[in-house]
Amino acid sequence: MTRDDQDRLAAEHVLGLLEGEERGVAERLLASDESFQALVQQWRTRFAEWDNTAADVAPSDALWRRIETGLEPQPVATAARPVASERRVTSPSLVQGLWNSLSFWRSFGMAGALAALLLALGVGYFADKATRQPMLVAVLMSETNQPGAVLRTFADGRLELTPLGDMEIPHNHSIQVWTFPDPNGAPVSVGVVQTARTVLLDPRNLPQPHSNQLFAISVEPLAGSPTGQPTGPVVMKGTASTAL
Repeated sequence: MTRDDQDRLAAEHVLGLLEGEERGVAERLLASDESFQALVQQWRTRFAEWDNTAADVAPSDALWRRIETGLEPQPVATAARPVASERRVTSPSLVQGLWNSLSFWRSFGMAGALAALLLALGVGYFADKATRQPMLVAVLMSETNQPGAVLRTFADGRLELTPLGDMEIPHNHSIQVWTFPDPNGAPVSVGVVQTARTVLLDPRNLPQPHSNQLFAISVEPLAGSPTGQPTGPVVMKGTASTAL
């Protein structure tokens, strides 16, 4: 395995993109190879800047109110306790007593309602999480082999570009993101970016991105390439990998 292969393996290990045989290779190297351990640590330091771009999201007040409403105690009616003589003569079985108990059914109904509420909240949470879970991740590397940006694709067709570090766009210029749906075809524009911040890109009517699809960034005039093809220098590029 070459140094470049180890470097790529270390980067994808830190991102959690490895699976199968490559994942096993990375774990073995991590346990026994000091140079590979150093590469992993370097990538963790580089990607720490990406982690810092994710803002903490606190649960909304409305969500807490819905949970608290479902947990509010309700008054439960208590039946009068029969005297001992009555218990000896007319005491029903435990099952029959529960069946006829209004307080039992109220409690049972409350528990069912609370379970339904929590289930609804859980389904909503995981459905929302699924829409935010990327399908593919591409780390775009600069000419100096440093991570310059991360591009993520989602099941609903969205593409999100997140700059890393101190990425700068030259004055009166923009950067344009390109991809190659057909490895043997011409590059297709995904979007023009004029500020170095996380942005959603427009995939238009492009096919769904796939693993190993190439993405690249070039420097272009402010409004983007006038020809529909890259005209400025390509400053970053990388291939997409399946997100775990």
